[in-house]
Amino acid sequence: MGVRAIEPVPGPPGPILSGGRGFLHGPWAAGGRIALALALAVGVASVLLAPVAIGIDSAAHVADRAFLPRLARPLRLPPLPERSSIYAADGSLLQRVYLNFDREVVPLSRYNHVTRRAVLAIEDHNFYRHGALDILSILRAAVVDLAAGRIVEGGSTITQQLVKNTVTGDAQTLQRKIREAFDAIRLERAYSKDQILAMYLNQVYLGNGVYGFATGAQYYFDERPEQLTLAQAALLAGMIESPTFYDPIRRPHQARERRNVVLSRMLDLGWISPAAYRRAAATPIRLSKAGRGAARPGPRSFFEQYVIDSFLSNPAFGETVRERMHALFQGGLKIYTTLDPELQREAVQVLKDRMGGPGMPQSALVSVVPSTGAVRAMAVGNWSYAQHQYNLATDPGGGRTAGSAFKAFTLAAALEAGISPNAVYNGDSPKTIPNCGGGETWTVSNAEPGSGNYPLWLATADSVNVVFAQVIDQVGPEAVAKVAHRMGITSHLTPVCPLTLGTSPVSPLEMTSAYATLANGGIHCDPNPIARVVSSTGPTIYRAVPECHRALSSDIAAEETNMLEGVIRFGTGTAADIGRPAAGKTGTGQNYQDAWFVGYVPQLATGVWVGYARGEIPMPSVPGYGAGFGGTLAAPIWHDFMLFATQNMPVLDFPPPPVSFAQASPSPTGSPPSPGPTSTPSPVPSTTPSPLPSPSPSPSPSPSPSPSPSPSPPPTP
Repeated sequence: MGVRAIEPVPGPPGPILSGGRGFLHGPWAAGGRIALALALAVGVASVLLAPVAIGIDSAAHVADRAFLPRLARPLRLPPLPERSSIYAADGSLLQRVYLNFDREVVPLSRYNHVTRRAVLAIEDHNFYRHGALDILSILRAAVVDLAAGRIVEGGSTITQQLVKNTVTGDAQTLQRKIREAFDAIRLERAYSKDQILAMYLNQVYLGNGVYGFATGAQYYFDERPEQLTLAQAALLAGMIESPTFYDPIRRPHQARERRNVVLSRMLDLGWISPAAYRRAAATPIRLSKAGRGAARPGPRSFFEQYVIDSFLSNPAFGETVRERMHALFQGGLKIYTTLDPELQREAVQVLKDRMGGPGMPQSALVSVVPSTGAVRAMAVGNWSYAQHQYNLATDPGGGRTAGSAFKAFTLAAALEAGISPNAVYNGDSPKTIPNCGGGETWTVSNAEPGSGNYPLWLATADSVNVVFAQVIDQVGPEAVAKVAHRMGITSHLTPVCPLTLGTSPVSPLEMTSAYATLANGGIHCDPNPIARVVSSTGPTIYRAVPECHRALSSDIAAEETNMLEGVIRFGTGTAADIGRPAAGKTGTGQNYQDAWFVGYVPQLATGVWVGYARGEIPMPSVPGYGAGFGGTLAAPIWHDFMLFATQNMPVLDFPPPPVSFAQASPSPTGSPPSPGPTSTPSPVPSTTPSPLPSPSPSPSPSPSPSPSPSPSPPPTP
């Protein structure tokens, strides 16, 4: 048997209604005769066991009354629901997401000849030779079905099937069948045969939530559509009739038999050679699992979850959440994120190396570009997304107390109020502050033994609690809360004096974003994981523009940054030293229950949190580290990550501080420490309170305003 190529017949596809040889011509093409012809063709096939006269009369009535007026209008189909793809900043694929329809729409040119021929052979071999309807096939099927007493053969063209699958549905009613026929005619007035075949190949259901041959090729064989072999294409084509019954995963024997039916049909049509038939029919079904995880109905990592949440909350992608859901999960979008894959891999690895293993606490790391808000890395350690789906980087247990890392906002409020870095405070611990900040009396202690007087810059480096308690009493808790919100804290803050020790819950993301404000000269840029979005048809429909506002003056930001540099150089955060200008702050929650380090270089800000996800559980002894101080648990993680992240970054200095202060770490004594050689003297300004008398000893401060000391350990550096 010779091999005949299957190609479109040159010229127009021929009459709209055709039996392959021009079945209806002349007077049959006008008015009510069209309805009668459709009734004969469609009514007989639809009402198989009903009296033919009744079928014809009913069909003609329905056609004349409901469908003829619309016949002249071409039918345009809406875009097929299509999965969207999420990419990293370098263009590498992170994930594909979908809702109900796991589908990738590709042009006809990406489907090779064996795929097209396999589908046409088993579904509609005369597709390029007949019009929208194949009348002879319909009548032939009706005769076979009547003889069998049931539906055993269909007569629908590919055009009709496409209409049924996208417009009319598959209800077994006469009116639906007539509408299907009319809409098929209208569809072929709107599209070419190639366009209709492409839509059909992209539309058909192939089981397991998979739609279209491009997705089917990936799901079952981990292949691109243009790479499908004859045997693979025939298997997928055979599934069209019944995707569940011929599922090759669960019913491989039935799938193989059906595949060989398709191959036999291709052989009978002369579209493949006997040798090709024998080879393909003898080929075992070889499936691959590699492509089955390419798309999911939801995220599979914490960063992807953050991207999806950001998309659905952004009105730029639709006025309503419903519109955004449709765009994201069915719009075929290409979403390019800000994630740096190398930094992300390093973040994951550092958390695993430092805090991995049974019994170790959980951890989270977020890294943000200060000048744009672009999120470069977001990792969670010792906390599987597959098991928990709760992002500790954006909301650890509803937020966690930041400990002394929150002092950065008290410091900013103090500098705005005109308090000098050289202002001296008494550091004797414990200390009771009556009506602190206009509220309740508060007794507070330092994390470690110490006394004497401290200039504010040294109290910052050493994280002296009693000094910051006096500072928030001066500036007022409301001022601290306002500054924190301007800098990027989005959580609710309770404006009481213990706020300076981080008693209001926050997340690593917002803490990192707020510290990035200092790195950016006082300008805060909202964190954003999405760089641009490309539509399914190609044009870019969204390009992120940094949403930034000035939160602090550049002088205040420079002054505070230089004070926070001391934390790393000689203070509580020396474990974070990466050998270049960097600033940051340690933080430890009450009872060692949350450990933090948040810091930055001019080009990148990173925040690290360590704690137990299931609750604020004390960490008095973490294996290999000891007590859960921020400088002990979180700072080394920050160090390891930032050492990698900055290896190819130019070394940049921070702006010089407007007010000079000491650059070394003298030990506090009963008198103020001496300034360094480049510093100005450190007089006590008029805004500095007089040293308060030491109250009776107390082991710790209260985490909230309290007229009496708390028996629990204090928040620590």
